[in-house]
Amino acid sequence: MIEQLFSYTNPIKKVWSCLIMKKILATFFILVILVGCSNEGKQTDVKSANIGSLEEQITTVMAEHHLRDKEVIDYDLKDDFIYVIFKNKHESGNTHHPDLVILKNKEGKVKWAAGPEDRTVSVDSSMIFEREDGPSVTLTMPTGNTTVKEVKVLGESAKAVTYLEHFTDDFSREYTYWITYTTEKPTHEDIEVITE
Repeated sequence: MIEQLFSYTNPIKKVWSCLIMKKILATFFILVILVGCSNEGKQTDVKSANIGSLEEQITTVMAEHHLRDKEVIDYDLKDDFIYVIFKNKHESGNTHHPDLVILKNKEGKVKWAAGPEDRTVSVDSSMIFEREDGPSVTLTMPTGNTTVKEVKVLGESAKAVTYLEHFTDDFSREYTYWITYTTEKPTHEDIEVITE
């Protein structure tokens, strides 16, 4: 009788064997899914850490070039370059204008390429940074109370960036500038400000 319980022809043994195999397989699949999910989170954390270290490198390099405590508004990554827009406060008062720093990003190491003193031309409400080793950069900041719909430089639409500066808890001012990256240096005739 005991031999019958453990024989392969016994239906009870087959049922128990199937249940045990199903439990083992289910446990194995759950374990694989859990390990897979935990790796996804780690990869996301690594990407976030890299972004943080890039921003730290940007502020460190800026501080090394006498731009300590400058508030970064925005930055763009183009090829091996980082184009950093920051608030350049005027010495006489609480006003500022956006300005540009160009950094070289080589193998994860950020180095200085150009700063505000390397501006090649200021035309009306635009600053042009001509570069031999990268695109020319045009920052346009229309003045006055006109509502600007679009800015084009050499026929290319510029990217609009809007940010707020808070002076007090109940008073702030909105600023908008347009940035364009072009392969050739624009002149004042190449900059078109389209108003509403």
